Amino acid sequence: MAPPPSELLNLSWNEEDLESSLATLRRYVENEAQRQIEWYRSKRQRKASVSTALRFSAILLFVLGGLVPVVKATLTPEAVSHLGFDFGQVGYLLIAIAAGCVAMDRFFGYSTGWIRYMTTGLALEKSLEEFRLEWARHMAKLRGEAPREAELDQLILTCESFILAVRAQVEQETHAWVAEFESNLAQLERDLAARADDLKRQKSGS
Repeated sequence: MAPPPSELLNLSWNEEDLESSLATLRRYVENEAQRQIEWYRSKRQRKASVSTALRFSAILLFVLGGLVPVVKATLTPEAVSHLGFDFGQVGYLLIAIAAGCVAMDRFFGYSTGWIRYMTTGLALEKSLEEFRLEWARHMAKLRGEAPREAELDQLILTCESFILAVRAQVEQETHAWVAEFESNLAQLERDLAARADDLKRQKSGS
């Protein structure tokens, strides 16, 4: 379990407490990174499920919509008349629903979010592995002895650089999400405004 951030302020750097304090500091930064990795891992699974469902539905509906004219051509006029509705219009409906699935995926960012979460999670995992290897390298240089002032400063700086890199990767992903959301929202407003103008022109022309 990671120590709370407040505990880091109370670490003792006396000679007899160095090993314990360094272990606490390392455990803190590693657990913070692991917590972010687990968050992205769980979120990307949900994004992937919804994205796959929407994209699969869109492809299936588009194919079925394209098959409607073919199916209609194989039916006799009597069979079509018995249906009680214009069977040919079903194809347009299916294609429209398929377009709606794609638009929903694009507006809510399921596919792009899935990719963004996956790349950020992988980047965090890479940073964590690099930190562990660098920490092991520093420890190997000590040969089991207590770190001197310069070596202690380097170990703390390694932890600082690592946790700041983790924060930077999370902030970068968050900024990308905000930019995408604002762009999708602006596009939706333009589409709705264009649709409202079309309806007004149709109403005035009727």
